[in-house]
Amino acid sequence: MAHKSLWIGLLLFGCRHHQVPTAVTSNDAGVPQQAVDRLLPGELGQSKLLVFGFPIPQGMNVERRYADSVHLVGPISPTALTAYVRAHAATGPAELIGSRKVFSKIHIRGGDPSRLYNIEIDDSGAARRLIVTDVTPPPLEPGLSDEERWRRAGYNPDGTPIPSAEPR
Repeated sequence: MAHKSLWIGLLLFGCRHHQVPTAVTSNDAGVPQQAVDRLLPGELGQSKLLVFGFPIPQGMNVERRYADSVHLVGPISPTALTAYVRAHAATGPAELIGSRKVFSKIHIRGGDPSRLYNIEIDDSGAARRLIVTDVTPPPLEPGLSDEERWRRAGYNPDGTPIPSAEPR
């Protein structure tokens, strides 16, 4: 009996959740899930995983994770994926760049309202790629004048580069 308890304890310990990066979280307590039987034909359901507050569409998997972006991949219709993005993010018009559709500087519904994201749908391969990138500008350093901000960026206030001091 003691051996069974030990094995059960080891199994439970081994089944603990692995650490998930901050970009990808679970949606258990977040946005209510839509029942699968209520989806329209061709409409995508959402998984329990979130990317910056954006629910990952069912049928897509995380391909790559970075600090400021997550790449998803799956055999999803581009039309259904575009509709899904529009349903879960406050989007405006999309920019078409080759085989990519880019939604720039948008807010994710259910995400942090102070953050801005670019969402790209790449239709160039057999599977669709969905790339969610945090493009929120860093906060301004308090107490600096506009001239000092320009100088720290390497420019004069008129936008011209500051000439580097060359040795003579």
